[in-house]
Amino acid sequence: MGRDGFTITELVVIIAIAGLLALVAIPRFTGTDSFASRGFFDQALETVRFAQKTSVAWRTQIFVCVTANSVTASAVAGCGTPLVHPVTGAALSATAPSGVSLSLVSFSFTQPTPTQAGGRPSPDAQVVIAVTSTIAGDPARQIVVERETGYVHP
Repeated sequence: MGRDGFTITELVVIIAIAGLLALVAIPRFTGTDSFASRGFFDQALETVRFAQKTSVAWRTQIFVCVTANSVTASAVAGCGTPLVHPVTGAALSATAPSGVSLSLVSFSFTQPTPTQAGGRPSPDAQVVIAVTSTIAGDPARQIVVERETGYVHP
């Protein structure tokens, strides 16, 4: 003869396991601040990468303006007229969520000269944009632009 159903011990163990999983999983999905911070970092990194690639493709100087809470790419000094995002058509800019701030490091990518390739950072030095966060569990990050090549990486 087979048993129909579960014993009380099995039910208690299953409920306890489900409770522990909920205790761990629910805060991960309700606290979205760290996800917003990572999303901003990815968007800021891609803004700087797009600026470098645009400088090389257009063979012109492209400016990257970094404020305490945003990164903007523009063909005009001061970033008054941002570049246009190639997919959305919106201004090519990333705005930090609450609790995230940036180091103030504005620079430009150079246009090519007869002796040097374009797309290098100006001033002629490695550029590091520090992304700091006051969000619990969210690490500090940085965007690095290499001096010699203009390569942009985390």
